[in-house]
Amino acid sequence: MAESFPIFVHFLPNLSSDSALSGGSAVVIDVLRATTAMVQALAAGCRRVLPCLEIDEARSLAASLPEGSALLAGERQGLPIEGFQFGNSPSGFTPESCGGRDVVMTTTNGTKALLASLAAERVYVAAFVNRTAMEQELADGTRPVHLICAGTDGLVSLEDSLFAGALAAGLTRSGQAGELANDEARMLVRLWNSLGVDEAIGHDTALLLLAEVLREGRGGRRVHAIGLELDLLDSCRIDRFDLVAEVERDPTRVVRKR
Repeated sequence: MAESFPIFVHFLPNLSSDSALSGGSAVVIDVLRATTAMVQALAAGCRRVLPCLEIDEARSLAASLPEGSALLAGERQGLPIEGFQFGNSPSGFTPESCGGRDVVMTTTNGTKALLASLAAERVYVAAFVNRTAMEQELADGTRPVHLICAGTDGLVSLEDSLFAGALAAGLTRSGQAGELANDEARMLVRLWNSLGVDEAIGHDTALLLLAEVLREGRGGRRVHAIGLELDLLDSCRIDRFDLVAEVERDPTRVVRKR
């Protein structure tokens, strides 16, 4: 068995610190919808995702890249940004729409959480759609793992917390080397296991069970209210992609590792 490693959950980015993340692996989680969309864009053949904090910053960065090579994506309060080619709906990222091109993205919560996590030695983005691939990537390491939940408008979110629990549960099940290192991780593993999603018979049953729970949260209610129920369902498709999305530096960009 591999050397054990501690797993920490941070309900919000500002509940961690650069000193805590230093030397560890950070996994940024924004299930509805930034990290789900990033993973889907990379699966569709996007060359890289370039995260930005502000709308004007994103426009400026896209304009600085070779003509026709970059697409703008993002949202504010769940809604698409005027003049951007994409909102934040995962289904919008297809081989035809973004294959071979850069996606410059700015979102209300997800890109902010990503850029706040760069003190970690390695930084990943993950969601339910690449859960097992992410588990396999982390299980091969020995450094501390920090699961960073983006939250919603500075508040703890149900969907991000649940995925952190799912990932931590996978990393600590029999035969894995992860160890729950804070009460947040312990609480969320218990919560995730209580739902019975992993024991559900068939992918469709698991999807519907997970979607029913996520609809109860602030993020799920917002997505439903603006008519994007498909985005919620797409975000619940566990292991849709066998893909690890990792952040590289100078410039900061999310790329497909495998």
